[in-house]
Amino acid sequence: MAANAKPVAKPVDKDAANRKEIIATIKGPVTARVTQLIPALAAFPNPYAAVLATPDLLYACMQLIKTKRDQFQDLLVDRDGNPVTTDDGLLRCERSLNQVISMVVRSGAKAYSEKRFGTADKPAAPIPVKKEPKTLLEKIQSLVSGKWGDMEVPKPSPTQADQFYTAIKDYLDYDWQVPLIPCFAELPVKLIREMGLGVTTLRTPEGIAALADIGRHSMDSAKRILSDSMMREMLDTQPLAAKGVAFLGKDRYDFLHGTVYDKMGEKFWEMCVDCDRLEAMEVQNAKDLEQMAGHLHILSGESINQIVRYLNFSQIPIFLEIGSEKLGEETFAEIFGIPGNKKLIKMFCEKIKTWKLDADDPDADLRAKLPDVFGAYLRAPADFEKGL
Repeated sequence: MAANAKPVAKPVDKDAANRKEIIATIKGPVTARVTQLIPALAAFPNPYAAVLATPDLLYACMQLIKTKRDQFQDLLVDRDGNPVTTDDGLLRCERSLNQVISMVVRSGAKAYSEKRFGTADKPAAPIPVKKEPKTLLEKIQSLVSGKWGDMEVPKPSPTQADQFYTAIKDYLDYDWQVPLIPCFAELPVKLIREMGLGVTTLRTPEGIAALADIGRHSMDSAKRILSDSMMREMLDTQPLAAKGVAFLGKDRYDFLHGTVYDKMGEKFWEMCVDCDRLEAMEVQNAKDLEQMAGHLHILSGESINQIVRYLNFSQIPIFLEIGSEKLGEETFAEIFGIPGNKKLIKMFCEKIKTWKLDADDPDADLRAKLPDVFGAYLRAPADFEKGL
């Protein structure tokens, strides 16, 4: 009987089948409709492959689908054929549109990396050498070459494409990351692995360039200064803080961490991004810094110096609280943040210094008067700055 037994059917991998359906739909009807909307794409021998390997084009097509969703609605249906009108609703493929977008972003990263670094079958196209960096992407390439050591500089090779994709794929989920893929590809793979989730904190080419500018020396210095848990938190929250931690050194970092970290939490790492701010902080006493803790991730070095110079200890949190509340976060940051407005910073602080406050309760009097001075600025910024 055993000899006559029928072979057991191989179980259907439903997830693989769904992925296959998604890819077929994107390659087929989705690409066809996008090409109808953008006729120039028809000039490519394979529009799907060309778009996927060109981040700017891919991002533009993804935005087109978002803005003209009605032209793709018949493809966005659930298992019963009902239209799915939200990005998180399950489609027929048992994935949401957001999950499909994540798949496309990762596929785009893989396609671009293979074009940039080459594969076993197709070498990378040569990159023309320029004397001076002219674009932000070229600046990132130059910074990595100069600050991360020859062994870490990405070089065209089949293994480089695989290593880059393997390092970054788990952190690619959003369409806004697509235009950044070429910038990410110029970072050392080791750095991407170290950053992990921190990759998602970099939302602009300028931010990625700032990370490249940190250099291996500063990153390793930060690693020696921080505990393993703090290093992980920094990389996940604000990896650009590595430069500030390295600038501080062990003793000065320990002082600032012990003084304000408990009050600031993860905003502490945003504070550490700017070295001028840290330089201003390290000459202040711990009590004054504690009074500013809720705003230190915003304040410029100049603001810190002037606030401590002109305001009494108890006045500092009142000034910052009323200022940010009355001016609003954006205007407050424009004046007191980085780079800030040195003239206005000094004017606001000097005004408070000259006020004759109620001797019985000066802090309450200050709290009552501050809204008027910030309001005067909002009503006529130019006149206020002229002292009128």
